[in-house]
Amino acid sequence: MKFKFLIILFFTLIIFQDISSSQIQKVRVEIKDIFLIAEIAATDEEQSEGLMNRSSLGKNEGMLFIFEEGSNPCFWMKDTTIPLSLAFIDKENKIVKIVDMTPLSLIEHCSGQPVNLALEVNQGWFQQNNIRVGEKILSIKKVN
Repeated sequence: MKFKFLIILFFTLIIFQDISSSQIQKVRVEIKDIFLIAEIAATDEEQSEGLMNRSSLGKNEGMLFIFEEGSNPCFWMKDTTIPLSLAFIDKENKIVKIVDMTPLSLIEHCSGQPVNLALEVNQGWFQQNNIRVGEKILSIKKVN
C-alpha cells in the first residue's frame, strides 16, 4: 500500500513539473509610448505552433519570436484563423519590415534580411498605433 502511494506521488510530481516548466512566458514590449503583452516563442516547437489553432488575440497582445542572430525567418498562416500583422526586428531592435498576413494562407512572408526578433499582433495594430518601419523596440521586460 505504501509502495503504491509512493509510485502515485512520484508520477504526480513528474507531471506537475512538466506542467509548471511548460508555462507560457510573457513579456511587456514597449514601442514608442505603447505597450503590449507578448508570449515568447523561443524554441522550434513554440515557433512552429505560433498562434495556430487560436480563435482570438487580445487587443494589445501578441507573440514575440526570438531567433539566433543572423536568421532570415519566414512565416505562413497555415491553421491560423486570426488575421495578423508581423514586424521583423533587427539586432538593433529596429523594425525593418511589417507585413499583413491572411488567415489560413500558405504564402510565405520572409524577413528578407537578418533579424533577431519577430512580433505578431492583430492585423492593423501597427498602423492603428502609428508604428512604422524604422521604429525601435524600447524595452522588453518579463512579466511572469
